[in-house]
Amino acid sequence: MKGTILLIHGLRGDRHGLSELGDELKERGYHVLNPNLPGSGDAEALSNKTLAGYATWLHEYVKKHEVKPYIIGHSMGSIIVTHYLEKYPKDVQQKVVAISPIFRTRIQQKSSNLTYALASGALNSLPKSTRYKIMKSRRTSYVISHYLTTDKKQQKRIDQLHYMYSGNFASTDSLLADMRISMKEQTITPIGKEMLYIIGDHDRLTKSELARYRAAAQGARIIEIRGAGHLVNYEQPEKLAEVIDEYLDIMPDDSENEG
Repeated sequence: MKGTILLIHGLRGDRHGLSELGDELKERGYHVLNPNLPGSGDAEALSNKTLAGYATWLHEYVKKHEVKPYIIGHSMGSIIVTHYLEKYPKDVQQKVVAISPIFRTRIQQKSSNLTYALASGALNSLPKSTRYKIMKSRRTSYVISHYLTTDKKQQKRIDQLHYMYSGNFASTDSLLADMRISMKEQTITPIGKEMLYIIGDHDRLTKSELARYRAAAQGARIIEIRGAGHLVNYEQPEKLAEVIDEYLDIMPDDSENEG
């Protein structure tokens, strides 16, 4: 056994979004933990859904499982991970991975904030039942998956997977709280940790040029996966697992010596 990997999924999704990656990592000799975040899938939502709340939840989750894992976050999950590590750096191994991290220029950040304010304002003006139907609808899922996917040969499969697993949120309030978190930006590499950013070279949420610039400024590594977009976890899970395995570079039963 090479060690334990803890996967943290992103916005609108649940654990199934990273299940293909998890299976690939298991085949490479890792023990994989792939939980639903609070308010996703069958997991009870947090009473106060904030980054601080997620950090506390993750700390308790790791403590409960009595492990010191390598932690990997996708999209919003990577935002949660870096904020968690600011408070609990000793919980996990030294090497950390962020898949499809979210970086924005100042102009993009202002635009994102405005878009969120307008969208949430419009949704909050609707009855809860109507709001829920819109946010959970196949059409909404279709628009999002098409925007986030690059490999059009896999589009139909990814549309179906995205629809099946991206609508498993506890409530519209819970989802809006996550949307607010996803409007934040990836923080800097936590002190004392080694960070690897993995990004699809056609990611529409984070341009590869900006990601390379931020990685260089932080002293982090970055690897681009060609032909992939933001949903690289669906598009190229095997390649993703290969990159992660090479980065961790540990031998079976040596994980206790890490961190």
